[in-house]
Amino acid sequence: MSIAKFLNSSRVKTKLDAVVDNTNAFLVDPNKEDFLKREGKRSDPKLLDQYKIMDEYFSIRTSDDFRMLEYLFERNMAIASVIANGQEIPQTRMGRLIKVEGEMGKIAISHVFGEEDEIRMMELSKMQGMPKNFVDMLIRGVDGLQPRVIKTANVLTWQCVTQGFVDYTDTRSNTAVRLRYQTYPELFPAPLTDAAVWTDFENANGIRDLRDHARAFYNLNGFYPDETVMSQELADDLMSQSSTRDHALALGLITNVPGATVQTIVDEMILNKIAERLKFPKIRIYDAQYEIEVAPGQTVRGRYLPSHTYAFLTSGMGERLFGPTLEGKGKPGIFVMTDEVLKSSPPESRSYAVARMIPFVPQPKLLGARKVK
Repeated sequence: MSIAKFLNSSRVKTKLDAVVDNTNAFLVDPNKEDFLKREGKRSDPKLLDQYKIMDEYFSIRTSDDFRMLEYLFERNMAIASVIANGQEIPQTRMGRLIKVEGEMGKIAISHVFGEEDEIRMMELSKMQGMPKNFVDMLIRGVDGLQPRVIKTANVLTWQCVTQGFVDYTDTRSNTAVRLRYQTYPELFPAPLTDAAVWTDFENANGIRDLRDHARAFYNLNGFYPDETVMSQELADDLMSQSSTRDHALALGLITNVPGATVQTIVDEMILNKIAERLKFPKIRIYDAQYEIEVAPGQTVRGRYLPSHTYAFLTSGMGERLFGPTLEGKGKPGIFVMTDEVLKSSPPESRSYAVARMIPFVPQPKLLGARKVK
């Protein structure tokens, strides 16, 4: 019995389909902790942290269209006019169309079973009972394809959050994904340089940088972002700046102790109290990483959020939009093929997952970020 036939056998396929469906339900659920509780499973904070921000600010949505609309509609929310009796009612437009340059990217990953795998399968199939560990390994392998698709979708979305555009070239396929929104330059100011960089602890003024940036966001949108997300490393740099300590002292959040050999420091709690008092979005730490395969069997670690950049997060800022696939016969979402025979000699089969996806931002003026070191 081949691996493909085994995975398609009635005793395995029913279990495998249920596992794949359950994983899909978990991945698209915006509240994964509650999902696990309903399943009677214990949640792993480290696992959930990787998904949490995307679930909060870029929920997953599906569309039946192979191509997203080339234009977004920006509503005109200007107030009405005061007019005199007998005067014509002023005319205005509902809004304007904003062109989006790009299309859905196709994301796919597969596990290939070669001749050595098939030999092992044949040996095990002759045993009294197929070893449970081997069956579980095959099921976990197929089940693990969907999270890898979601992680790639998250990488593309984080590029959109931190840059206002996607410029991603895959290391395996050498295929590039390009997507550009019409962002606002005041929300993506030039990277800091020289004495202004946040690692220049004596001269940098990160609190002022954040306040000015948040005010530019407010002037454009009429409200402030919900949060400022950054790496722990970047937050440490901000807390180490003399100007941050000066702000904390001026606000009475810390005090100097005369004659003390160690100065009072600014921690994350104090930092967010400064944010609350000075009216810029509170700081949220995000350090989740992923693995990229740069060569067969060789991986390097990457960060969804670069350690040198902070970004604003605002409710309703976007979605991870999944379209239909030909493989899934036009059904949107992630399609999983549990077994497919590629050739008979040398024998080769595979399991794969495929999706079409785009980071969808209906209001690009909610995007804002800056490189500060």
